[in-house]
Amino acid sequence: MELVPCPIAGDRDFAHWIDAPDRFDLKGPTWTIVRSNSSGLVMLNPRPDESEAGRHYPDESYDPFMHEGKHRSARDRAYLATSRLLLRIKASMVMSGLGKHDGSLRILDVGCSAGRLLLHLHRHWGVPVENLHGIEPDSGTRAAARAAGLTQMYVGFEEAPPDCRFDRIVFWHALEHIHRISDTLDAARRRLKPDGVLIVALPNIDSRDAAIYGADWVALDAPRHLYHFTPYTLGALLAGHGFTLTDVKPYIPDALYNVWYSEKLRCDRTGMRFGINNVMHAVANTGKALMEGVNPERASGFVCRAITS
Repeated sequence: MELVPCPIAGDRDFAHWIDAPDRFDLKGPTWTIVRSNSSGLVMLNPRPDESEAGRHYPDESYDPFMHEGKHRSARDRAYLATSRLLLRIKASMVMSGLGKHDGSLRILDVGCSAGRLLLHLHRHWGVPVENLHGIEPDSGTRAAARAAGLTQMYVGFEEAPPDCRFDRIVFWHALEHIHRISDTLDAARRRLKPDGVLIVALPNIDSRDAAIYGADWVALDAPRHLYHFTPYTLGALLAGHGFTLTDVKPYIPDALYNVWYSEKLRCDRTGMRFGINNVMHAVANTGKALMEGVNPERASGFVCRAITS
């Protein structure tokens, strides 16, 4: 376990925010989440250090590790089917502004899991597979990406070819997991082409559904999510590492996932059966989240684009 300073303010001036359960270990201890009095950033503190982090990612049930050769249930198949449908939206956000490319386009997906986004860019956008690079710390999921056809897969930035620069670097629900977040953003800035774009997708701690569900908000995901951003705190963090936010948009699909699984987590934690009343609550709360979600400051999740300053 480790105690760390705020990566924006650099100090340890925190106030208690909430105690959250591990949704995969509801009988275990809760985790302390604090808010920086200086920057407003919400973060897990204390937290598992890097050597401990891996054991908190359950290989059998962690959705980002799901891939075509691993699904075991109807729920897994539904998750993968939904993920495939959303790939078109994600890919469009990544490729926006690029127009036609001449084969030299390079893209890096940090926390790429089994590489579904990168493979979609190859199959549907014509990006050469050798120009698609992924960082994935989990060895099994990284192996699945290689088996699917991706050749440029790394554990971290340091493994990527030192002279390789990227047109797009993507952190899609990945930045909140990273222990050495300042070092990682510095590495991303060095690896981004001068006209390149950083794309970051995150859950929003200031969202309506986060306020409704509190400690049961599934996107707290303690102790895997180390940081909980808003557009403002993300902008402040990126500014400290030489980036400028150019665009922030709500990401509507996050509301559907976060509300449904937060409702289920509340039932699991309190020993209630997930029944029709809970379905109705989830539908109502999804409606509330969607109504406020047109504003990225209140959306369940948001996607931002940033360039080097």
